[in-house]
Amino acid sequence: MNRRPLVECLSPTERQAVCNALRAAVEGDFFPEWEFSILIGATREEVRGILSSWPHQPVDDEVFSSAIMGVLGNLVGYPHGREDELARYVAGGKTELKRIILKLNSFGYVVFG
Repeated sequence: MNRRPLVECLSPTERQAVCNALRAAVEGDFFPEWEFSILIGATREEVRGILSSWPHQPVDDEVFSSAIMGVLGNLVGYPHGREDELARYVAGGKTELKRIILKLNSFGYVVFG
């Protein structure tokens, strides 16, 4: 499928929200280490690399989009029970992430999680 690069689908505000979600996944206490790569589709180190290069893409398209969609989907759907902590990372919390997921879905990106 030939689709727009993920970052180009997002407004500057949405890019910042995704950056904050990546930071939450890497730095927060949302996902246990033993389960991180299973849930997200990338290792914590790969996600950390994406975060440090954001919004530039340091890895191939598949890893990049899988990691981002895995982070977004699992911050929304995984039963971490840390909604208040998530809202400290991402303004609007789950509601904002759900909106971004729906937007990315409309561009052909699929949520993992």
